[in-house]
Amino acid sequence: MSKKTASLGKGDWIVHTYYGVGQIKGVQTKQIEGTKTRYYEVEAKNSMFYVPVKNIDNERVRPIASHYMVRKAKKLLQETPTPMPPDHNLRKRQITDRLSDCSLAETARLIRDLTGRKTEIGLNDHEEKILEKLTERLVLEWSLAQNIDLEKAYQQFEKILHNN
Repeated sequence: MSKKTASLGKGDWIVHTYYGVGQIKGVQTKQIEGTKTRYYEVEAKNSMFYVPVKNIDNERVRPIASHYMVRKAKKLLQETPTPMPPDHNLRKRQITDRLSDCSLAETARLIRDLTGRKTEIGLNDHEEKILEKLTERLVLEWSLAQNIDLEKAYQQFEKILHNN
């Protein structure tokens, strides 16, 4: 049993690359194609998703960030944005690659860089939606990790991001 699996249980918060932040509501056994598998039942903002208990150590799922990681994310948000490729296809590929890294640090970097591009050049609709989704995920995780109200986390986020 891994560290992640051993430390997760009902009530714990996790982050999934695609579904965002969710809370484990329990463990269920499901039979799919004749095979019984145990799953964490996870409730996210607008969905319920299931993660195999045996597969919790994959790169798409991680526990909620620590206070240290939130502080690191705040510092990354304050850094100068890294310019993104001007070519739409290259930029889209870069964003997709960066989204596959579920870490809070990479989320903060991508938000910073997309916000920088938005300020300088603008974003297309797809990039705007990604920025909104990532911001929502980061601020919710920030709120949970620091045990503060979501509105207060948004205010802190906006202050940090726009004081550059």
